[in-house]
Amino acid sequence: MGALALLLSACGSAPEKPAASAATPVVQSASPAKSSKVEATDAASATAPVEAPIPPEAQQQFDSAVAAMSSGNLAGAEQTFRTLADTYPTYAGPLLNLAILQTKAGKLEEAQKTLDAAIARNANSAAAYNQLGIVHRKLGSFKEADEAYQRAIQIDPNYALAHLNLGVLCDLYLQQPQRALEAYERYLSLAASPDAKVAGWVTELKTRLGNQQRSAQAE
Repeated sequence: MGALALLLSACGSAPEKPAASAATPVVQSASPAKSSKVEATDAASATAPVEAPIPPEAQQQFDSAVAAMSSGNLAGAEQTFRTLADTYPTYAGPLLNLAILQTKAGKLEEAQKTLDAAIARNANSAAAYNQLGIVHRKLGSFKEADEAYQRAIQIDPNYALAHLNLGVLCDLYLQQPQRALEAYERYLSLAASPDAKVAGWVTELKTRLGNQQRSAQAE
């Protein structure tokens, strides 16, 4: 039952944080190469218990979705998350997991609508805003991506993945190296097992900013 409690995030529950459970699907880490930096994705979790008892059949559905994702049957997993979302209309978690699958499949407009629905169920879902930022970035809506990541951080200031994603956005798409540096450093201070490559990105940004400052002083 604990696995489903991680999946189903009740409306009005405490802010969500990245799940570390092995039952949590679809987790991506940052790419090692700077030229291919990507956002980090996580699935929903809840820091507070769900409001209603979870029936055994719901647990079976969740286990089925996880098994489908593990075996590469993303269509089967998507259908199961849709069923869970319909059966438990007050929980945001199934919609968030569905949106992650839609994002991976390149269905970005659908993913955005699904995330909007998830946020309508739980406006304090930091994970949903983090994923929304990823979708907006992929759609080329950088301002909206920035706002989504900042909202995730506002909900949960210790949400390491949102800081990392904001750093990637500021570094590669907004051309704001100072903000990127601050976001990367915050990620490194928060992540339990930070990606070692990010430390290299920090060093690179410090060098770049130092060169810019020296050039400005020389003018």
